[in-house]
Amino acid sequence: MKVLEERDLHSKVPADIARAFAKAWADGDVATAKAFLAEDAVYECNLSGDVLPVSGKTVGRNEIEILMRRLQKEFEYLLYRPLNVVSDGDDVRLQVEFMYRHRASGETLTGRSRLVVHIAGGLILRADAYYDRAMVETFFRLFGSPQKDEAP
Repeated sequence: MKVLEERDLHSKVPADIARAFAKAWADGDVATAKAFLAEDAVYECNLSGDVLPVSGKTVGRNEIEILMRRLQKEFEYLLYRPLNVVSDGDDVRLQVEFMYRHRASGETLTGRSRLVVHIAGGLILRADAYYDRAMVETFFRLFGSPQKDEAP
């Protein structure tokens, strides 16, 4: 487990919280990433659930943890780098450069996504991820996607 600086774990500055969450996620540290989530946090991804069952809306810290572990099982995160972090009060927008290796096929998916995070009480209350839907869905049609029934 990678250790984040103490200030990152207890910061009340929304941009610091969003960056620290992204760093924990990029490092594969699900336990630390989960610590940044409110109990009733919501994560929503704009991709089709027909193509990628881990898409759509996920509610609750524990359910989001299951989702994160499922994604780690499906992909090796080669790069997950936040760029252009912009804060507006409790809302933070990050552009994320990513490179994921699909474990089942060995193929690499690269691009940029947008992550919009709402912070409340020093925790992430909501995170919305926006990917190039056509590109990602085509990738999964070609190389396969996780099964809905698979356990993390």
